Amino acid sequence: MRRRPRLIRKILVETRLNRLAHWARLVICLVAAAHYGNAGAADAGSLLRIAPPAALDAPDEPAPVERAPSPLAQMFDAGQRALLNKDYPTAYRLLRNAAEQGHASAQCALGDMYVAGQGVAADDVQALSWYRKAAEQRDADAQASIGVMYANGRGVAMDNEAAVKWFRLAAEQGDAGGQSNLGVMYLEGRGVDRNEAEAANWIHMAAVQGESLAQDNLGLLFRDGRGVEQDEIEAAWWFRKSAEQGNAEAQTSLGLMYSEGRGVPKDNAEAVQWLRKGAEQGNALAQYYLGVSLAEGRGVDQDRDQALKWLTISARQGLALARDYLWANGNISVESVN
Repeated sequence: MRRRPRLIRKILVETRLNRLAHWARLVICLVAAAHYGNAGAADAGSLLRIAPPAALDAPDEPAPVERAPSPLAQMFDAGQRALLNKDYPTAYRLLRNAAEQGHASAQCALGDMYVAGQGVAADDVQALSWYRKAAEQRDADAQASIGVMYANGRGVAMDNEAAVKWFRLAAEQGDAGGQSNLGVMYLEGRGVDRNEAEAANWIHMAAVQGESLAQDNLGLLFRDGRGVEQDEIEAAWWFRKSAEQGNAEAQTSLGLMYSEGRGVPKDNAEAVQWLRKGAEQGNALAQYYLGVSLAEGRGVDQDRDQALKWLTISARQGLALARDYLWANGNISVESVN
């Protein structure tokens, strides 16, 4: 089953990347990132530049003096710590104070809180207002966030061209979320002419920075040969990079690659391990294939009770494959299962 690459979603500081539902968002110099070699070439090490040798007899430079963070930066850091500890009232108070004094990262973080309704009533218009304040200071994270708001019509009328503009501003500063989302816009022809090669280029830039959704999307492009030459080994490599970061869709895709022997040696037991990870995170497709594996004893001991459990969970999420399998293998309707 073919999945469409997705926009990065935005929810809050838990990873700095994940942020609103059904789309998503993280700087290094990316000179080599647009060139596709083997999967190993995407390691961060391949992007490092070798410094020229120091001039002979050059005097030693004095070590830089570390400066204490400013009171404003300390306030922002305290707000972030409170946010991570889920002390939302304290986080809101500290971040709002820093934001009102012009701290760009605090302004962006405050926008996140308004998006998620943490410590304050959810308010997309307020969120967008704070993102704009940060974006005026060239905060790339805020620029990408504004793109997300336009792409999804949150706090503003949906406008794909405006979304592309903001994603590009963030992407050109090296923001992985902006790069990944700009790639998806090119892939789907939203607000810009469809261009799969350009899409793959931007998604690859984000993937080499470690953005898990971009890695998953890049795996899809290599698997299906969209914008790049089809390469199932490369696809499996990128799925694994994303899956190891906990991305449920990538875990599912990697499990299916093992199940079918595509890009990796066929290994039903390994397939079940990855499908179970995706299933436990709520991925309906992983739940279906895990259920089938349990029902048929593929890569795992046969267990019809567990098979029925996972197939039912998948079917109740609306996956027709699971519903049809239950009916074809015992005339079981989802409604009849407790």
